[in-house]
Order: sequence, then structure tokens, then C-alpha cells
Amino acid sequence: MANLTVTPDYLEKLAKSQDQASTTAGDAATATSKIEVAVWVTHGVISGVSNSAFTAAEKARQGAGNNIKTAASDLAAALRTAGKTYAAVDEELSGNLDKQVLPQ
Repeated sequence: MANLTVTPDYLEKLAKSQDQASTTAGDAATATSKIEVAVWVTHGVISGVSNSAFTAAEKARQGAGNNIKTAASDLAAALRTAGKTYAAVDEELSGNLDKQVLPQ
């Protein structure tokens, strides 16, 4: 079995990565915002059927992007909580061990 090493600093690094993923997903969710308007303006009434498809695709993209944004943000918060909890438990147990070790 592989050794697992966890440190609060590493968990914070992972949380920052999730913050970046959340921001990127939010930006991606709105990247095609109002594409149906742009197509309508440039192509006119002939693009009506396509515009309906664009609207549905845009809603699906926004929904997926927002879900990813929320999941990444939640994961970042959980990683930070885990780091703080780990540090607190480590400090408490270290103090307990220090009390048990007798000086020589």
C-alpha cells in the first residue's frame, strides 16, 4: 500500500486549484451568452430554427458550467475545512503525546 502524506498546505494548494476551476467554469458557462441574438442579427429570419437550438444548447451549457462551478467551489471549501481540522487534531494530539513522554 502506498504511503499517504497529507498536509494543510497541500490541501490549501488543492483548494486554490478548485477555486481556479470554479472561476473558469463560471466564465465558460457564459462564453456563448446571447449567441442566438448575434446569429439573428447577422443571418436574419432564416436562422430561426438554428436559434431555437442555440438557445437550448446555451441553457444546457450554462447549467453544466454552473454545476461545475458550484461543485468546485464546494470542494475548495471542504478541502480548507479538512486542512483546518487536520491541523487542529494534529496540534491537540501532539500536545497529548508531549504530556505522556517523560523527560530523561
